[in-house]
Amino acid sequence: MKYISIILFIIVVYINGENEKLEWTEKDGLYIKIIKSIKKERCKIVSQIGDIVEQYYKLSDEKGNIIGSNWGKKPYTFKLGNKEVIEGMERAMTGMCIGEIRKVVIPGYLGFGNEGRNDDNIEPNQTLYYKVELVNIQKVLSEEEWIDEDGLKIKITNKIELSKCKKSSIGDKIYQHYTLKLEDGTFIESSYTNDKPYVFILGTNSVIEGIEKAMTNMCEGEKRQVTIPYKLGYGIEGSPPDIPPMSTLIFDIYLYKLIKKDEL
Repeated sequence: MKYISIILFIIVVYINGENEKLEWTEKDGLYIKIIKSIKKERCKIVSQIGDIVEQYYKLSDEKGNIIGSNWGKKPYTFKLGNKEVIEGMERAMTGMCIGEIRKVVIPGYLGFGNEGRNDDNIEPNQTLYYKVELVNIQKVLSEEEWIDEDGLKIKITNKIELSKCKKSSIGDKIYQHYTLKLEDGTFIESSYTNDKPYVFILGTNSVIEGIEKAMTNMCEGEKRQVTIPYKLGYGIEGSPPDIPPMSTLIFDIYLYKLIKKDEL
């Protein structure tokens, strides 16, 4: 019985220790509870200041009434540390794994403060109750260069002013010029050879996954250099005879023309 008691004590201590890691309240009242955790071996990177994050959120009041939500729809995208969201949300989304879900309670002074937010019927100093999921992380190397969690590297080589940007999204018709090389510089093919852009609809699996992702949220007229890992390219088998198995691909892409989904 003595040994059983010791074992039970150790188990209880272990469980309590785990619970402390999954739920905490910071000194200024910010409450965070991890309701879906990601195992360490699956969590390749965690969100940090400077990262661009994609987020699902559901905002409620203290009675559980929904104020706003994008859950399961288009993720909300913002840069951590750039004051694009309220302070409580900024902090709650830091240190997360992709796929992790948290319950977050944000005191008014870490939310919308004394003014509240009339557009969303949020009263002054109102406590906010969020459920958030980290959908994706982009590691920003510079303003024009970043790496996605899956190893896709994108560098903007011709940038379009934000005020003039017609941006691509799923369902849009893309007219793309491209040049493809292997990692060692071996030339494979180019649309410029026949001066004829490649045309496809985003989100229809008409191109490899790496190109699909690289051409999303791109401005008409923008140019990018894209490094695509084999898992987002032609995979283990490659595309004989030109593309060997497990090849990293280097694309120079140009969004020559864009027709939005609602214009088709």
